[in-house]
Amino acid sequence: MKRKPTVLLADDDKVHTMMMSTHLRGLGYSVATAYDATYTVMVVMKNPPDVLVLDLQMPGGTGKAALSRIKSSSKTSQVPVIILSGFTDKKTIDEAMALGACEYLTKPVDFNKLDAAIRRALNLPEPEASAADPASPGAAPAPADDLPPRDTWES
Repeated sequence: MKRKPTVLLADDDKVHTMMMSTHLRGLGYSVATAYDATYTVMVVMKNPPDVLVLDLQMPGGTGKAALSRIKSSSKTSQVPVIILSGFTDKKTIDEAMALGACEYLTKPVDFNKLDAAIRRALNLPEPEASAADPASPGAAPAPADDLPPRDTWES
């Protein structure tokens, strides 16, 4: 049986992390979590994931410090790191990329962009469009609402 790729989600927002974790497990990934920068580095050093999704602002040190430490170790330097942060300024993005991040995504997370970034980091092919996906060409149109237009509702 083929091993599922492991994604480590490192973010101190537990609700956000749980939502991403649920989504990624549904796509077939094995998911681990870390809620502070120091623990993230320890987890990566002990058992490197296939890809790390890293927030920049966490307790226990910054995400930038964690990224620098991970990329400076010969054991973990090849782990692809995707930054997922609320910081949107060019300076922060440039610094993260210079430290070795392979992608930089901003919060709130766009699951489609996250999926695509993880696939690129893992060199996985894009998923084939399915007939169930309304955005895919040739998909059946979405069913119409069963409710009448709102302006015809009685108060």
